Amino acid sequence: MVRSSSRSGSARRLVAGALSVALVAGMAGSSVAVAQDQPYAGTTLNILMEDLTETQYIADLLPEFEAQTGIKVVFELVPYSNMYEKLVPQLSGPEGSGSYDVVAVDYYWPGEFARSGWMLPLDEWIARDAVDLSGIIPASFDVNGRVDGQTYYIPYYPYPMGIVYRTDLGIEIPETMDEFVEYAKSLKTDEIYGLAMQGAPTDPIAMEWLNFLFANGGDLYAEDLKTPAVNDEIGQKALAQYLDLIDNAAQTGAAGANLDDASATFAEGRAAMMVTYVTIFAGLFQNPDVSAVVDLWDVAPMPGTHQGNVGVWSFGVPKSAKSPDAAWEFVKWVTSEPVARARALKGGSPIYGAFYSDPEILALFPYLSKAAEILGAGKGLPLITKQQDLVATLGRELSEAASKRKSPQEALDAIAAKLAELADE
Repeated sequence: MVRSSSRSGSARRLVAGALSVALVAGMAGSSVAVAQDQPYAGTTLNILMEDLTETQYIADLLPEFEAQTGIKVVFELVPYSNMYEKLVPQLSGPEGSGSYDVVAVDYYWPGEFARSGWMLPLDEWIARDAVDLSGIIPASFDVNGRVDGQTYYIPYYPYPMGIVYRTDLGIEIPETMDEFVEYAKSLKTDEIYGLAMQGAPTDPIAMEWLNFLFANGGDLYAEDLKTPAVNDEIGQKALAQYLDLIDNAAQTGAAGANLDDASATFAEGRAAMMVTYVTIFAGLFQNPDVSAVVDLWDVAPMPGTHQGNVGVWSFGVPKSAKSPDAAWEFVKWVTSEPVARARALKGGSPIYGAFYSDPEILALFPYLSKAAEILGAGKGLPLITKQQDLVATLGRELSEAASKRKSPQEALDAIAAKLAELADE
């Protein structure tokens, strides 16, 4: 998202591998028209990318972009855990001095990168080139697109979280979170776990628990984005529910499990349900070489408010880019509807709303019709500047509670204290 302690690792690299389809004939003709001249011919763009299947879908299409523009694109592939530490020194350098011309931005970073003055606003380019972004799911711009009223990033890859569940077990997702907790516990037997969980720090437990907080109607901050709300009655209830499931419904060792561990537990048929990234696991769960649940799973939103945790990856152009105008040409191309549709047909997570009802795409990935509900109602991280620190604090303190080193209230109070500090930065 290798990030064995986070959203990446072997599971992510297997995503949609079994369902990849050939690029539709005539794709090049339906893409952005080939320019008569190529003002940026001979330019090379260097981009740091997470090493996962979604990146490969873009890489497969790069020859088309080079043929249209004369611009060569080179991806530097790294595990997610290395991206932030490699990006920051480059982005914070003088104008034109950076190693990367385009930045792939996770939803932990948009506020910090924009407010630090590291990113170029895109609104003038969008207006000049009459770029139509209306088909992109509007909420994705709130999560990772606009900062303080300006557009700095264009979304290309959402990863909404919800529930995957076994259809062969007669499972019916309850309507409330209280009912969900009791139901998951009741499904646990000597042969199967009620819920596969990922309680390891930092990213796994933080991302998983936010679904419980949001589904109960809670949030990290009050509306002012200054006053911590995480340790109020709703936060306390959400953490109590989560810890109850870790102890009484999840697989052995769930408090130290990461995404790979939990997804493998579900794929092997050893769990009835899992709270996870619902649009990116088709390849793993549908791969008969590694999965016992082929055609035996479906997705659903979280109970309660139906607000799952929704992350978004976006592309932006840094001020330190050596070739910012050529970089903008790439951002336009890679986020365009034809290119996005080609990736969706390969198994990519769609950013255009229409793809979630597209018959050709749904014939390959029927679960997407239900994922649309999650994207429409989901929540992202609050747009404070230090979102990376927020997630690190969440993961550390929640893990302390899951491992019984701190009481739930002590952990929530520690999170609240850090959130108050981060709100002032």
